[in-house]
Amino acid sequence: MDYKCIISELKFPEGPVFDPDGNLWFVEIQRGTLSCWDGKELMRYDVAGTPNGAMIDREGNIWFCDSGRGEIRTFNPRNQKFETICNQTTDGKRLKRPNDLIFDRDGNLLFSDHADGREEPVATLCVLPQNKKKAKIISTGKYFTNGLAFMADGKTLIFAETYRQQLWIAEWDAGNRELKNEHFFAKAGNGPWGPDGMALDEEENLYVAVFNESKINIYNKKGELSGHLDCPGSRPTSCAFDPSGKLGLVVTEAENGQVISYPAFNRGLPIYYR
Repeated sequence: MDYKCIISELKFPEGPVFDPDGNLWFVEIQRGTLSCWDGKELMRYDVAGTPNGAMIDREGNIWFCDSGRGEIRTFNPRNQKFETICNQTTDGKRLKRPNDLIFDRDGNLLFSDHADGREEPVATLCVLPQNKKKAKIISTGKYFTNGLAFMADGKTLIFAETYRQQLWIAEWDAGNRELKNEHFFAKAGNGPWGPDGMALDEEENLYVAVFNESKINIYNKKGELSGHLDCPGSRPTSCAFDPSGKLGLVVTEAENGQVISYPAFNRGLPIYYR
């Protein structure tokens, strides 16, 4: 599959997301910035922390996980102001290392907190209800939780457990804010790392960045591996579809510090907004 590099000389890019104006946002973890590319110019905003996954709301505010500060934060591009939204759970414990995030269709924010759970199952998934400041833990006992994606029904959540090289699937009860019937969905990677960020196309094929293995795995709705995309660097971190269709699937890649475009892919499932 043909690809092209659209941005280079980055420092560990992650968390790509498109805003309503078509600008591509992502984080540079090792540079400590939110970065915005309008197709011509790259702008960077210092977050004074360690940014990770990113998402966007209807007003164009960037929501991101700050794994260094243990916080969910926002950035308003209009006034260039940052705000801390959440840094603890409902049981009074501080967030440890939040990693990736996604909105559901009711405006709840789901996020992974990997808690550096590489050698013990301390990682969690959490939900931050709309207009609340404390997050509820909805899944425990994982080794390094990571990327998340909702299927078209808005009720089926897929998420990555990186250090067991597997993907989980579960039923999301937005009304009660509970995750139900968690079970294995697919194997992803050969270790010691595994699946990172992910995105779904219009036909609900799942594209998963497999860290340190130079590829994006593609799974059908049954969790069957149907193919893969070769990546020019060994460390793809995440992926997102360009809503305009121009760039197809974009992938952030950390080894070479690039954003890669696979233009043959047209559309992804719409993301939800708060």
